[in-house]
Amino acid sequence: MAIGLKILAVDDEPLVLTLLSETLRGQGHEVTTATDAATAKKACSGFDPDLAILDVDLGSGPDGFDLATSLKHSSPTLAILFLTNVAEPRLAGKSVKSLPAGYGYLLKSNLGDSNFLNAAIIGVARGAGKQFRENLESGNTLHNLSRSQLQVVQLLAMGKSNEEIAQIRNTTIRAVRLILVRAFKAMGISEQGGPERRVQAAIQYLKATGFSR
Repeated sequence: MAIGLKILAVDDEPLVLTLLSETLRGQGHEVTTATDAATAKKACSGFDPDLAILDVDLGSGPDGFDLATSLKHSSPTLAILFLTNVAEPRLAGKSVKSLPAGYGYLLKSNLGDSNFLNAAIIGVARGAGKQFRENLESGNTLHNLSRSQLQVVQLLAMGKSNEEIAQIRNTTIRAVRLILVRAFKAMGISEQGGPERRVQAAIQYLKATGFSR
């Protein structure tokens, strides 16, 4: 496959999108951009890209995972590379199994390494997406949490009390406390941390979901 590809880049942050598109064009690729799912779908139909680079968080409306599914339905041969601050799909409520075959998944910290980014683009376009999946190699401690633990930590990060979490999950306060104890342990938060453990867990969650961008 030739190095020069037709790439659809989608991100709701204009500055990131500009930086990404300039980097791609500098590497010899032809690029069209979009800031939301609706615009991306229109661009894809007229541009016929080889690969789509998608952010996960696209603001209101469909997210990057939803967009990927839609684009693959219309263009089955389209390669998908997620480029995002979201450390792993579960943090956006998706499972890895729901992602399109052959996808790549990189964190936006790689924007500064144009050579690695280009290698990932070429690799994913050639069908070697498995070699570029940082979501499976994620060093974030949330990767160790079960679905229930992740949900409870998410609610905690939203500022919910144990009582509110128990009501939302239709369970007991004691059950919530037990889940949090196990979650804190899995996240490497010391049992001696006291009330600060909740703050540490919330900070870890917000960083992993890209809140600090």
